[in-house]
Amino acid sequence: MSLDLRLQRWPERGGATRHRSLWVRQALAAEPDGDSEVLAGARQADLCIVGGGFTGLWTAIRVLEQAPTTQIVIVEADRCGSGASGRNSGGMGHWWPKLPTLRRLLGGDDALRVLRHSIDVLDDIRGFIAREGIACELRSSPSVWSETAPGKAGAWHAMFQTARELGVTPPHRVLTADELRGYFGQGPYHAGIIEDSATRVQPALLARGLSRVAVRLGAQVYEQSPVTRIRGDAQGLVVQTSGGEVRAPRLVLAANAWMADLPEFRARINVVGSDIVITDPIPELLDRLGMRQRPGGVNSRLMLNYGGLTADGRVYVGRGGGEIAFGNIVGTRFDASPRFAREVEADLRYLYPELRNVPIADAWSGPIDRSATGLPWFGTLEADARVHYAIGYSGHGVAASALGGRILAAQVLERDDEWLSLGKCFLRARTGHFPGEPLRSAAGHLIRGAVSRKESAERAGRKPGALDTRLASYALASLPDRQRPS
Repeated sequence: MSLDLRLQRWPERGGATRHRSLWVRQALAAEPDGDSEVLAGARQADLCIVGGGFTGLWTAIRVLEQAPTTQIVIVEADRCGSGASGRNSGGMGHWWPKLPTLRRLLGGDDALRVLRHSIDVLDDIRGFIAREGIACELRSSPSVWSETAPGKAGAWHAMFQTARELGVTPPHRVLTADELRGYFGQGPYHAGIIEDSATRVQPALLARGLSRVAVRLGAQVYEQSPVTRIRGDAQGLVVQTSGGEVRAPRLVLAANAWMADLPEFRARINVVGSDIVITDPIPELLDRLGMRQRPGGVNSRLMLNYGGLTADGRVYVGRGGGEIAFGNIVGTRFDASPRFAREVEADLRYLYPELRNVPIADAWSGPIDRSATGLPWFGTLEADARVHYAIGYSGHGVAASALGGRILAAQVLERDDEWLSLGKCFLRARTGHFPGEPLRSAAGHLIRGAVSRKESAERAGRKPGALDTRLASYALASLPDRQRPS
């Protein structure tokens, strides 16, 4: 048995040269001791975890809860939570919008089973945060799935129809025109459905809290220690960094998009960027404008917008579909992109016309490990079954990573339980491939440009060009759960 993996190159000393998100900077500033331990020399462990984000931390916690004597070493390239875990919107979503895709791939019974777990895990996370006293701005507030271009209502029809056919009821209701005006005022909201109680956190604060819990339970965490190589032979696995190595009989790969270029994932994962812009705290202005209780959520663009208000009165808007990674290599352009920040700022001005003169305080980007179905999967490498992994969260990993932690813990501990069975469901849904390079990137740029022009025309009330409409249809076809009537 022989394994030799080389991971993506990381700038020297981890995050020293990286642009971190506001969330991460806030979380690190809140810690009394800003130092972190770098891996130096050789370490022995029962389990090594590569990646100190949500998946890696949840996995360590769930393993140690069940097997407290397990020696776990977590190796993180930057600071725990600094990657995708600290660059997202903090929304903890379920998979109700994915119900049509789940049924298509798994059948009705298993679709409902996965859906139920995606709902239950939200209570699981909330309970864990409360028990451990993690200060991460956990809050519950309404969330709206909206249409922000005229004449395009209906993105959620497939979800409602599938739910009716399966005999279940989504937690959403259709908003009336008066409710839309009451919630969004001048904003360009033409239709929408609302979930009255959705969960949000400051994601980097949650990740840092999980790291502290993992350490308290016995895990050793080494930050600013990017992994360069993973080798395996009959004697075990060796995880190498520039300063040391970890030897262990089992390994969990939890590096998200940063491992998407590995041979086993390259054809099934497409790394794209997501970008966020955010204002300074403006609570007084929001109160004056009557916007303090304005719901967050997403719209139904192909390059969808997401956003909302923070606990301290900032307004943020994000958008998927920014950078396209050639060969799934995540470079520093995925930390921040002035080009896409300008485009997302324009989105913020469009969605919040009342804030047209409010300056943008910060902007950052992050990579998304997009699978062909938009669903993650959890398994072991075909090249070496001692290496476990989670990948393909597709921008929805804040809650799903907690499921991933339970699934990976069951795999590592060889527990034949509901979590192991659930992981097999996700593997059954692992379908679809992306073309190889350079076709993948070239097609991605072409389609993204067409989508952008088409949606800009629709926003302005113009009929999009025929070619742009045709090219944009290829993007829509890759999102079967979001198909809508034309």
